[in-house]
Amino acid sequence: MDELTPEQVASLATVSGVPILAEDLAQVTNRYNALLRALAPLATLDLPGEPFVAPPLPKKRP
Repeated sequence: MDELTPEQVASLATVSGVPILAEDLAQVTNRYNALLRALAPLATLDLPGEPFVAPPLPKKRP
């Protein structure tokens, strides 16, 4: 799996509504890529059945 670039991480953060300061982007990108590398072996597990997808959380009302 290719690592994400800082621009890709910034785009993901923007569409997710997660603010990231420009000076933090390199560190956030490094940590996000490390997390993806750590989770990659889970994709090789032979699990029975269909994957479970959690429903989205309801939006908070003001």
